[in-house]
Amino acid sequence: MATVLLVEDEADVRELIAEAFVDRGLEVRSAETDTRAYQLLEQQGRSIDVLVADINLGAGTTGFDVARRARQLKPGLKVVYITGHAAHLDRFGVEGALMFPKPFNPRELADQVAGLLNGGGVTE
Repeated sequence: MATVLLVEDEADVRELIAEAFVDRGLEVRSAETDTRAYQLLEQQGRSIDVLVADINLGAGTTGFDVARRARQLKPGLKVVYITGHAAHLDRFGVEGALMFPKPFNPRELADQVAGLLNGGGVTE
């Protein structure tokens, strides 16, 4: 079973996405803050198959920062950014990361992440 680290500061959004991932057969580790994401990465980073991170995490660092740290621990980790704001993926994102813009249907995101894990990419 593939494991997703979901980093999203909005509790309702995080819960909906996590539920969709579980329904799709994915194991989910959730973090509401960058600090919690960094803890999970240190503890379980090698077992994480894909990082799904909101870019704007409120306080603290950004999803871009979390992805860079994740890639230090596990080079080649698949990364999907989710955001409701225009983002500078080319400037701040990690190489090969994909963007999934908000608003979105959590089931569609789960399908896309599952496809990414099976060798595909995210499509709009």
